[in-house]
Amino acid sequence: MKKSVIFLISIIYLVSIVVVTFFGMKINIDQFEIYMANIEITTYTGINNQGTKFLRLNLNDEGYASAIIEYNYGPDNATHPDRVEFSLTGNKGIDKETGEEKTYAKISNTGELLIYNPCAFYVILTTSDGSALKDELYVRCYE
Repeated sequence: MKKSVIFLISIIYLVSIVVVTFFGMKINIDQFEIYMANIEITTYTGINNQGTKFLRLNLNDEGYASAIIEYNYGPDNATHPDRVEFSLTGNKGIDKETGEEKTYAKISNTGELLIYNPCAFYVILTTSDGSALKDELYVRCYE
């Protein structure tokens, strides 16, 4: 090979190193998502023998009970800590007088729980950020 070709290849190689170092190959931490590693309901009365968290409520004079279900998550720098969903299981029953299905409780996306009748059900908190975590709370409401 001629010396001029080797010299040209060396110049192109050095220029490419400078260009890649200056413009590319920089890792930006913002391009990665940090998923929640743990989630825990913190609003509860106690924990039973089976290790289940429970919450006891009583209906007020107007015939309903309410609570705010709060939770903690980690790590603190999770990309989407607001991607959680509340749901209820066992919050419906059959009205003895009409025979129709009746809803006993509702929960909002922010964890505001409203109970209309004495009943028992589960509040389930799940993550929707891709980490697939969940926590449960057994709720019992008395007259």
